[in-house]
Amino acid sequence: MSAPEQEKLLKLQDMQEKIESLRIQIERVKGELEDVEKAIEALSSEEQKDVYQFLGKIMIKREKDAVLTELKERQEFLKLRQSGLQKQLEKLEEKAKELESEIRETIR
Repeated sequence: MSAPEQEKLLKLQDMQEKIESLRIQIERVKGELEDVEKAIEALSSEEQKDVYQFLGKIMIKREKDAVLTELKERQEFLKLRQSGLQKQLEKLEEKAKELESEIRETIR
């Protein structure tokens, strides 16, 4: 196998590792997004004005509306992050497919 072919194989392997890393990141973001959405739903149905929130290892009393606002901002951020990661993943998968096809052609 020639040096350029080996280089392409290494590049493909690197792309595959990045693809796997992106998939893991997407799953983590998706999990956090689900948690945030459940919290928003739970707080929205509460009648109380004050709620308790963990801050590190302590629990503090907070205004429900302030917590809801923070959660909705976090939700928006996570949706944008998920969308951005998904686009990166799709582009990288496409490039990896092209490189894999190139490698297959040179091996023949």
